[in-house]
Amino acid sequence: MDFDLIFENYLVEWYKNHESEFENVEDMEEMLPEIYNEWADSPSEQMGGIAPRAFFANITAPDELVNILIGTSAGEQNPCSLLLDRIAEVQECASGLEKIVGGNYSVKQKMIAANLLKEMSVSQPLGLYVEWLSDGNADSELKELAVEILAENADAAKDMLFPLIDNADVELKTYIAEILCNAERDDRTFDLLCELFETGNNIPLYAGYLGKYGDERCAGALYKALDDCNYLEFIEIKNAIERLGGVVDDEMRDFSEDMYYKALKGIK
Repeated sequence: MDFDLIFENYLVEWYKNHESEFENVEDMEEMLPEIYNEWADSPSEQMGGIAPRAFFANITAPDELVNILIGTSAGEQNPCSLLLDRIAEVQECASGLEKIVGGNYSVKQKMIAANLLKEMSVSQPLGLYVEWLSDGNADSELKELAVEILAENADAAKDMLFPLIDNADVELKTYIAEILCNAERDDRTFDLLCELFETGNNIPLYAGYLGKYGDERCAGALYKALDDCNYLEFIEIKNAIERLGGVVDDEMRDFSEDMYYKALKGIK
């Protein structure tokens, strides 16, 4: 069944019955979550008189729920949010979701499965996410999701990441740094963060990592960079120093001719 289409039909009928309450269709948009919940709990003829939410609640077999997810997320299809809610409730679905994450499925299906595992607060396949980061052929969206999940589990993932640093390119080192600045302090993390910052590339990003990491030893490199940075870099370096407990005078340099200063201040 196409649950999105069933809801769309319900929404059209709902609007017909409440049209006088709105000046136009756009005014109804704020009520969509409320209408959706009303539909989810209302008996549906297409489902034999069962409410959509109850339809999914009656499915108790984890394999069946996961198979429905696979079928309804194939190609251009998108799974019903009620199905996703139901899967998130059934912890036993985790093993099936892990098979999707590590199997021969589309990027969209892998991302849905990984996000569900994250929502369920179950054990995560962290090793697989680390593999995504170092796989040159892995999709960029998958890598970004992997970084997000690994950052939330930084202490559990750090021992899988440290061995990758020596042979990593800048992109992989940046992913690793973003994750490790959320972990307990380690000299290997400190060295990596300083190395990236001192390349002089993407100063705002790497300054942010140093500030977030919170090691006061980073302050020296940050203060030094204030001497020849542009205004955009200055803002992020200043923020990082202040996160470390330091102080930076806003007037220490004249940025009146700096292109980023003019852009941010709206000066032509």
